[in-house]
Amino acid sequence: MADKEALEQATEGREEDRPALDIACINPKCRRAALVSTTGNHCQVWRGTRKRRFRSGAETYTEFVVKYPLDRYSDADARILARQYFQLREALGEIVPEAVFAMSCIDGEPNLFVLARAVNVWFNIANPTNREEAIGLLRDHPIARAQLGVFVREAKRWRKGPNPRVIDLYGLDNLVMDNQRQIRFVDSFYVFFFEDMLHLLGGDRDYELEEKIAVSLRRLGYLEEILALSAPPGSPV
Repeated sequence: MADKEALEQATEGREEDRPALDIACINPKCRRAALVSTTGNHCQVWRGTRKRRFRSGAETYTEFVVKYPLDRYSDADARILARQYFQLREALGEIVPEAVFAMSCIDGEPNLFVLARAVNVWFNIANPTNREEAIGLLRDHPIARAQLGVFVREAKRWRKGPNPRVIDLYGLDNLVMDNQRQIRFVDSFYVFFFEDMLHLLGGDRDYELEEKIAVSLRRLGYLEEILALSAPPGSPV
């Protein structure tokens, strides 16, 4: 019971621990949120719930996350990030949660933030240490396996396209299975690495970008492997 209570506090936050997010364009009723992630390269993630009450007395709850930037972004940056995100969502559909990119006054300064539909993460599908369990889950959940197939196919297509890019799997928690046993890609900031950038940086070698691309490609290969190993007997891979 203690572990369950600790998990609920980590994902929902105790009411007294929820600071008010200082984002000017967010309704004050929605500003109270729990900090659930500080590990991302580009943002912190805060989670909250909005309750809506109807005249009939019925109530609905919408769980959302606010991705709070670590850096300062201009309008031009925001357009680039939003364009990449919507390219991803157009290709992957519901695998990518709905999100809104907006410029507002944050902590007194203009900046970008992302408001996205919350995902209840249940399993890290892209972590190679979970290999055998991942294969079993994909066998048991054909919708998730079909979604992963779409993800792998589109990721390979992007890399072979006219503007080669590698989808960001460096963030180990970017691709997950939610509590409904469906595949979700939850990143929003810089969702692609562009291999051409390795050749446009002059004489300085970008070891960090090389590492991120290499790790992402290894994990993509791993996803392709577990997809093949989870195929039902006699079915196409």
